[in-house]
Amino acid sequence: MANNSAEPASIGCPAEVSCRVLVVDDEPAVREVVTDLLAYEGFDVDSVGDAESALKRLAQDHFDLLLTDLKMPGFNGIELIKRVREQNRDIATVLFTGFGTVETAIEAMKEGAFDYVLKPFKPDDMMLVLRRALERQRLERENLSLRETLGIYELTEALGSAMPVQDQLSMIATLARERLAADSVSIVVASPSNGASFATRVRAGRDDVIIDPHRGLAALSAGDAVRAHGAEATGWLRRPPAGAADAQSLILAPLTLRGATFGLISAYRQNTIRGFTEGQRKGLTVLGGKAAGAIETSRMYDDLAGTLTQTMEGFARALEAKDAYTHGHSDRVAQYSRLIAKAMRLPDVEVDRIQHGGLMHDIGKIGIHAGELNKAQKLTPDDYQMFKSHPEQGKRILEPINFLVHLVPCVYAHHEAWDGSGYPQGLDGQGIPLEARILAVADTYDAMTSNRPYRKALPHKIAIAELRRCANRQFDPDVVHAFLDAIGPYREQRQSCGLGVPY
Repeated sequence: MANNSAEPASIGCPAEVSCRVLVVDDEPAVREVVTDLLAYEGFDVDSVGDAESALKRLAQDHFDLLLTDLKMPGFNGIELIKRVREQNRDIATVLFTGFGTVETAIEAMKEGAFDYVLKPFKPDDMMLVLRRALERQRLERENLSLRETLGIYELTEALGSAMPVQDQLSMIATLARERLAADSVSIVVASPSNGASFATRVRAGRDDVIIDPHRGLAALSAGDAVRAHGAEATGWLRRPPAGAADAQSLILAPLTLRGATFGLISAYRQNTIRGFTEGQRKGLTVLGGKAAGAIETSRMYDDLAGTLTQTMEGFARALEAKDAYTHGHSDRVAQYSRLIAKAMRLPDVEVDRIQHGGLMHDIGKIGIHAGELNKAQKLTPDDYQMFKSHPEQGKRILEPINFLVHLVPCVYAHHEAWDGSGYPQGLDGQGIPLEARILAVADTYDAMTSNRPYRKALPHKIAIAELRRCANRQFDPDVVHAFLDAIGPYREQRQSCGLGVPY
């Protein structure tokens, strides 16, 4: 007989492991002959003498194929196959018997057996049946793997890219834990500034399973897929749970950006006989790609936001360099605007936009001569018309700049008045953009409480009284109320920190 020891691994089992077979027969001589034959053919074989012992052995370890006798003490081979099927075990089953009939074969097939072998058997005939059983099992596993991967991919398509990155990562981890029946799923990311330090961005399930990120990242960066079972999984853990060495399974998948691996997603399962499947590893890889994309988008957004803020601060500094009296005015208006927006419970993205609008609200004054800005005497009608042009000038500056155009409503309308007496368009009430109504209050309060060429700064109490007086005329009353609610705690906080406030 030819030794086809490599064939079982290539047909019925993953290439990296030997196929495991459990032989069940109450005759020791038969068990010994079958075990020797299968071992010679390259299988990893174990054997027991009755169906009850077989169920106990199956509960302790994973097997790819069950070869069972029909007539045995206790319950018979068909009942054993039925119970194995009821437990939904991933195992191919073959019946062998000396009492074979058509009725026996049909009954065995109904209960999930692939085929049966008659005693006394010919070795070649038995191996042919076993290989066919393992080949069908391989195809079923591949189909399951494909369905698992596609199912996870379809679910990831439903994840909204507009949601905050931490929410996306939490959904990905939760989805992975549910789909893989894992006890713990974690997403670990290397620091952008220091690749040697790692942070767990999110964890779903047990928090006592700590992956060794250095070893995991090194293996994944080298292109090695990580799928470990039993005691082998322990080496990948920084803190292995007690008593889990022989009944645990682990898979790691990379987080990759532009060809570089910067983190990993892991799934861990304890008290399991069979390890994660190749399809589950591929599914986790799909989820890892989704997580990497979310993190990359978040980092790009942060970089863009940083550039935007720096650009706006540069514009504000350029403006204030022309006018010593307005030094710090844009920063203060931005801060007061933020206070109002938060007091009005606006979304964070709107709060940031309004704060940025505060920094940029007077950018149009760059087009006004410094001497006109700093006149100590009363403005002439021509001077006033020039001054009133700065919202229009600001609009013209910002509109061609794509990443600043969203600030145009703040800049263009912050001198509009609630009663319609403002400029440049004479808008009134709710027709004035909310961000502009907020900036109007913040801008006026800071102007009143700051020194100007034509007057000294007004006390805080007088400025507050003036805002109250002008609510419902110059200012949106809701915005004034929000400012009054926020400014007191803000001043107290600054004073407690030893920082200055308008007196």
